[in-house]
Amino acid sequence: MTQEGCTPMTYKVLFINPLKDYVDRFVDSTPEGFRVKVMPPEADVSDICREASDADFLISGVNVPEEVFRAAKNVKFIQYMSSGYGQLPVSVLDDLGVPVAQMKTHSISVAEHALTLMLTVLRRIPASMQALREGKWREDLDETSYSELYNKTVGIVGLGNIGRWVGKILHHGFGANVVFYDNAEIPLTVSELVPARPVSLEELMTVSDVVCLSLPLNAQSSKLIGRDELALMKWSSILVNVGRGEVLDEGALIQCLSEGRIAGAGLDVFDREPLDIASELLDMEQVVCTPHMAGVGWENVQRRIETVWQNFYAALNGEIPSGVITATKRVVDNPASQLVV
Repeated sequence: MTQEGCTPMTYKVLFINPLKDYVDRFVDSTPEGFRVKVMPPEADVSDICREASDADFLISGVNVPEEVFRAAKNVKFIQYMSSGYGQLPVSVLDDLGVPVAQMKTHSISVAEHALTLMLTVLRRIPASMQALREGKWREDLDETSYSELYNKTVGIVGLGNIGRWVGKILHHGFGANVVFYDNAEIPLTVSELVPARPVSLEELMTVSDVVCLSLPLNAQSSKLIGRDELALMKWSSILVNVGRGEVLDEGALIQCLSEGRIAGAGLDVFDREPLDIASELLDMEQVVCTPHMAGVGWENVQRRIETVWQNFYAALNGEIPSGVITATKRVVDNPASQLVV
């Protein structure tokens, strides 16, 4: 509410490079006290910089030029609409001295997609569909090439929000023995809640029937899973990647699959995107590929929109918004009483 006799403030929100599925829904959800200006991907950089110069809040899609952030001299908080923030100029954002947050609402969708990839590969669904298209009905069906997920050992590389959801679903829904490796320290209370047992990367690759990669990309994770790590896997095991394509040596994986040293793979992310249609991965019967779509879903659209407004209010109330990635967590000293709510 506003104080009696005071003119209510209107905060300018600049939405840059928006995903098309979000624009109308986000604008329609705008609370009183905010004004949204949408800058489409084709907008001229100079125009975006001009609009950013007096914006109170920025919402950033991918591929936003560095100079746009530098132009946002009056911004109070920046919300990045993706989870992986490797494309962001974090050092520049640190210099702004305001909180910048990644989006952390997609974990459920990605975790469910990871489970879908696991089951699809283990049950050989694409090969079965192709057989049906060819008029084959259980001809030459080799039961030894099909597997269950129940009671398997699943190794999760990266026990962040996504990895934790994967672990919980596997443990409670499939009776899986969940182990994990993370190069960041995971609080004991977190691993106990999942539940999952911490192991070395070497042990994880050796004992797991399913290896699930859910790592963000950074200096420590780049090409973390290479030829030596893949060589530790069981011949009957599969690998699933829903993190970032660059954490996996794709060439080494292709060679490993070609030589039959693991049973299969489910991949939603790739070293280079979009995936080249000439990639050997697309011709492999034991491989399932999806176009970096694990986080999509209408429920996630709604969660993201709600998170944006919640984070704006948090910043205005002197609180730390959800998902802050910048070194500074200083928020603006701006009384919430100026807002019309």
